[in-house]
Amino acid sequence: MDSTLIHGVVTFLLGGQAFGLPVGTVREVVPNAWLDQPPHMPTVVEGILNLGGRAVPVLRLDRLLGVDDCRFGIDASILVMRDDGPGAPVLGLLVDHVDGVRSADYFTTMDFPDRRSFNGCLTDQLECVGGTVFLLDWRKILLAEEKIRVAEFGLAAQARLAALGNGGP
Repeated sequence: MDSTLIHGVVTFLLGGQAFGLPVGTVREVVPNAWLDQPPHMPTVVEGILNLGGRAVPVLRLDRLLGVDDCRFGIDASILVMRDDGPGAPVLGLLVDHVDGVRSADYFTTMDFPDRRSFNGCLTDQLECVGGTVFLLDWRKILLAEEKIRVAEFGLAAQARLAALGNGGP
């Protein structure tokens, strides 16, 4: 982990395993919320979060990473990720429990072999007093075609939300 690029890590649990995301990539953490479940959702989408009038597709990170035994209860949270730029969809990641934010100095970086994860989405293995944390690059979790489908789904959900807000059907 290059501490000049990453100042902190948001740590969370998913299926009993500890993961992390660079703090600069997380826009906000939302407690487990009611999600709209429109028809024809992609299987990796848990639902749509209405975040101040913006439709945010919430992805099942456990399904994307192949993590078993995830049961999302009262401690579950949605990590709303930062946009990649103008017109880019905002996405949420459903996780079991957010532990908090730690300074990059809290961790020791271990050697992490290339190609150990699908699409290179795991970028580092971090060690700390509490154990091992796998650092994710959330932009590499979806394949190109999945990104397109989730973006299209998000646009359709946003149009539906806008129509409801304007008194439409």
